[in-house]
Amino acid sequence: MGYFAFFLVLTAACLLWSAACTAAAARSDRRRALWLFLALALPVLALLPFLAETAYLAFHLFLSPNWFGPVLTVLLSALIGGFWITRAGMGSAPPSNAALASRWPVIGLFGLAILAKAVSFGTLLILDNAVAAEARAMRVEAAAMMQAAVPPAVADSENAAKLYEQAAATMAADPACRAADSPMNSVNPEVAGAPVTDLLSRHAAALDTIRRAADRNDCRFTRDWTRPSIDMLLPEIQSLRQSGRFLALAARRAAAEGRVDEALVDTVRIQKIGRHAATEPIIISQLVGTALDAVALDTLADILPAVGPADLERLDAPAIRDLVAPPPSIFRGFVGEEAFGLTTFADFADGRRNFDGLWELTGNPDLAPGTLSRFASAPASVLFRVFLLPFDIASHRRMMHDYRQLATLNFDRPQPFAEQQKQIAAIEATLQNEQRTGVISASLKPAMAQVFQAQTRAVARHMAAATLVAATKRRLETGSLPESLDALVPGELPTLPLDPFATDAPLRLKAMPEAFLVWSVGPDGEDDGGPQPPDAEHDAGNDDIGLRMTVGAPATP
Repeated sequence: MGYFAFFLVLTAACLLWSAACTAAAARSDRRRALWLFLALALPVLALLPFLAETAYLAFHLFLSPNWFGPVLTVLLSALIGGFWITRAGMGSAPPSNAALASRWPVIGLFGLAILAKAVSFGTLLILDNAVAAEARAMRVEAAAMMQAAVPPAVADSENAAKLYEQAAATMAADPACRAADSPMNSVNPEVAGAPVTDLLSRHAAALDTIRRAADRNDCRFTRDWTRPSIDMLLPEIQSLRQSGRFLALAARRAAAEGRVDEALVDTVRIQKIGRHAATEPIIISQLVGTALDAVALDTLADILPAVGPADLERLDAPAIRDLVAPPPSIFRGFVGEEAFGLTTFADFADGRRNFDGLWELTGNPDLAPGTLSRFASAPASVLFRVFLLPFDIASHRRMMHDYRQLATLNFDRPQPFAEQQKQIAAIEATLQNEQRTGVISASLKPAMAQVFQAQTRAVARHMAAATLVAATKRRLETGSLPESLDALVPGELPTLPLDPFATDAPLRLKAMPEAFLVWSVGPDGEDDGGPQPPDAEHDAGNDDIGLRMTVGAPATP
C-alpha cells in the first residue's frame, strides 16, 4: 500500500505542476512558451533519472522485483496528462474567449504541487524508516541465532583455542614455515628428508602444544557473537589447518620410523582439530573441519601399510572406530550463514552500507564504485533500500529456510546424491520463477550444492577409510590384502559399503602390485579409475573420491 501511495502522490504532484505552469502561461503573453515548456518538460526531466536507475537495475543487473514499469507509468502519466492539461487549459472559454487556465488559481496550484511533492518524499521517508526499523530487529534476531548455536564458554584451562593460538604464533614467527618450498606447503614431502627433520625438531614445542590442544574436548575462540557479521575474519581457522598439516607430517614420520601407535594417536588428533574447527556454526568453519578430516583419513591411509601384527588390536580401539565412523553433519553451518546474511542486510537497511557497498560484497564489476555518478549513487541507494531490499531479505529468508529443511531431511535420512541435487535444483528454480532472488541474497547464498557435495564427499571418504582398515585387518590375519569388497563381508565389514554418489552400487576396490585403492565414482557418477596419486598431474576429468594405500613398505606422503 505504501508503494502505491508513493507513486499515486508522485503522479499527482507532476499533474498539479503542469496545471500550475499552464495557469501561469495563460496569464503571460511574453513567457507563455516558457511556461508551457516547463509544464510538460520539467516533470519528465525530473523522472528520467529515476527511470534510468530502475532500467539499469532491472535490465542490466536483472534485479527483481522490477520497478521500471511503475516509474514508466508515472512518467507517461505525467507526459500524457500534462499534455492534456495544457491543451485543455489553453483552450478559449466563452464569452471572453480567454484561456480556460487563466481562471485557475496559480499560487494555489503551485502550493498543491509542492505539497504533493513533499508528501511523496515523506512517503518515501516512511518506507525508508520502516526498512531501517527492520534492521534493528534483524540484528537482534541474528545475535540470538548465533548465541543459541555457538558452544558455551569454557575456562582457559580447558579451552584448546588458547593452545592453538600459542602454537600458531610460534610458527608464524618462522619465515621458513611460510616459504613455498616448506614441507608444510608441499604436496608430497619426503618425511625422512632433512627439511622435515629440521622442521619437526625446530618446532617440537609447538607440536607438543598442538597435541595438548587436540586432546582437549572444548575449543572456543574469542568472538563477539552478539554482532555476527560477514566481515568477521577467521584467521584462527587457517592456523588450525596449519596445525593439522604439521601434525600429519609428524604422524607420517612416526609411521616411517616404526612408531605406529604414536602415528595413529596423532592421526586421531588431526580429526579432533577438524572437529574443533567445526564447532562454530558457520559454513567456512564446517568446510575447514571437513578438510582437516580428509587430511586425517589421508594420513591414516599412509600409516596403515606400517601396521604390523603387533598393532592389530590398535585398529579395534574406539578411537580408530570413531575416526572412520560416518562424519558429523556440516549443515549446522547454515545457521551462521543465515545470521551473517541478516546482519549484512541490516547494514544496507540502516544505511551503514550504500549502493556502492554492493561491489565490496559481490565483486560484480557492474556495481563497482564509480559505475554510477556521485549524483546518481545517492538516489540509487534509496531506490535499492526502499524498493528492492525488502524483497531481497524475503528471498534470503525463504532460501535459507528451504535449504535448512533439506539439510535436516538429509541429516535424519541421508538421500542419494542425485536426489539431493534434484531437490537443490527445485529450490533454486522456485526462487527464480518467483523472481525473489536479489543481488545480496544471491551473493550471500553459499554454493549450496557444493555444501551438500562436501558432506557426501566426506561420507565417501569415511566409508573408504573403514574399508582400508578392514582390508588391513585381513592382511594382518591372512598375509594378503583382499581382491574384492565381497571378501571383507561379513568378516571385517557387516555389509558392502554403498557408494553415496551412485544408486545402489558399492564402492570400487582395486588391488594393484604397488597400491590398494578404494573409491567412489564422485559427483559426475562416472568411474574414472580411482583417485590419482598425490604427486600425479591433476586430471580435471577425474572426480573420483577415495583413498590410496601403498602396498608393502609405508608410503611416503
